[in-house]
Amino acid sequence: MKNTSILFLIAFFALTACNKKNKTVTYELGQNCLGGIVIQLDASKEHGLVAALTDQVTFAQHLDWGQSKVACEAYTEGGSGWRLPVQAELELMYAQKATIGGFQSRDYWTSTLGGNNNAWSKYFGTPGGITTSNWKQLSNCTLCSRAVKEF
Repeated sequence: MKNTSILFLIAFFALTACNKKNKTVTYELGQNCLGGIVIQLDASKEHGLVAALTDQVTFAQHLDWGQSKVACEAYTEGGSGWRLPVQAELELMYAQKATIGGFQSRDYWTSTLGGNNNAWSKYFGTPGGITTSNWKQLSNCTLCSRAVKEF
């Protein structure tokens, strides 16, 4: 009887431990996780995109596109995997800038490249403010950068 009880307890704890490992974690838009804030989710709400809570490059740092790209990739809050956003991801960040918070009224880099050594950027100031070209020279423009990470 004693051996049966011990075997039962071992089996119970083993099954309980396995169930905890297989638990599905879901997320919500605007939720803080993995060092950022969730800005996009797939249908399962298990995978998506987070934006960093702070700028990895500020205007005052005077870093060009290549330096900004390196700074975003070196960011480690909540783990590795951070990068410059593509154009569509930066547009998503702009649409949710009040929720994410902390943006400067400046242009932000994307990793979306164009011809003539240019990359796409987006102005995060008040609409109707300064009008600038969305395409910026990679080496002679110093813009802000905010990283994203897929999960």
